[in-house]
Amino acid sequence: MNNTETMILTGEGYSLTITTDAEIQKAKLLEFSRAVQFVRDNAESADAAYHMRSLAQMRIAVDKSRKEIKEPVLRIGKLIEQTAKNFLAEIEDEEARIRRLIGDHANEVARIAAVKAEEERKAFEAARVAREAAAAAQDAADASGKIADVIAAKKAEAARQDTLAAKLDASSDLAATKIADGVRFAWDFDVIDFASVLRAKPQLVHMEIKRSEVLAWFKEMEKTDLDVVDIVAVAKLYGIAAFKKPVVSTR
Repeated sequence: MNNTETMILTGEGYSLTITTDAEIQKAKLLEFSRAVQFVRDNAESADAAYHMRSLAQMRIAVDKSRKEIKEPVLRIGKLIEQTAKNFLAEIEDEEARIRRLIGDHANEVARIAAVKAEEERKAFEAARVAREAAAAAQDAADASGKIADVIAAKKAEAARQDTLAAKLDASSDLAATKIADGVRFAWDFDVIDFASVLRAKPQLVHMEIKRSEVLAWFKEMEKTDLDVVDIVAVAKLYGIAAFKKPVVSTR
């Protein structure tokens, strides 16, 4: 392909600014809130909570505005993604089909190479045995000088030559069996037994506690009229240190 654009975003772009009124309101809120340096009694806590709620109100207002502004942009983003996906669907399917064909061929070549390697191994072993037999027969012929031993030595040497030729042929066949250019074999895996992996190689496993589910579990126990001490004790049995912490409302 040439460098021509395949997707073009039509329509006007967006520019984003913060209003002057919002900037002024933010500066005032920060000026007032920075006066809160201590919370030493309930009165100061109430005053601090008032300023915190003021800050939260602006945060909520900005967040609402952010969502309203972002919503059409998200729609455009989804449209871009879906348009590209629809356009590329047949391309990706065909790419995957050809990749499978190449992979199937590579697997078949690898299978043949394994067979040839085994044949080469057997040929090398046969050649070794024939070489040792020929050497032993020659030693016997040299030692005895008998015609029968000489003939046996010649037969053993002929057998050695045959196995040597077979070994060379097997090696040539293996050398000629090659994977196509651009294809390589990389390790991959499927998990057969997760628990076995966890026990044998825990460093290969990533696990995390589901925070929302744990908190929901605490709330379920609380509904059964268990007190704080009992809930903490139950959680500890499962390796979890449960505790209550103050939650400050911004409403």
